[in-house]
Amino acid sequence: MRLLKKVLKGILIVLLLIIGSAGLILGKEYIESKRIEHIVKSDDGKAAVENMLKKMDSKALTSEGKIKSYKIEFDESQRNPMGGIGVYLIINDDPEMKLDTTLEKGTRGEKYKTGAKGISPKLDKLIYGEKR
Repeated sequence: MRLLKKVLKGILIVLLLIIGSAGLILGKEYIESKRIEHIVKSDDGKAAVENMLKKMDSKALTSEGKIKSYKIEFDESQRNPMGGIGVYLIINDDPEMKLDTTLEKGTRGEKYKTGAKGISPKLDKLIYGEKR
């Protein structure tokens, strides 16, 4: 009887340790995702994205520009293993016009800057035309 109690107590302790560890890991991931979402939604993060779009199209985000609007896919944003945060955009509400970039900490006065970007073929054709 005593042996059975000791075995059950040991199993209970191991289960509690496993559940506690899983809770810590999930909690840490949740906090990290909220931190990333906060950075991407911040005014500084949006300013970096809008500056990048204006470098691609000088009239971006105006009625005359090729890029009229953008939407950040917040649920797709994640930490990039090479540094920064991966940000995914849909341009002009067209799911075939996607752009992904990396949001990184700035070094020269700006809070954030964008890194390398990937452009979908349809968006590339809109911005740079056929001859590229």
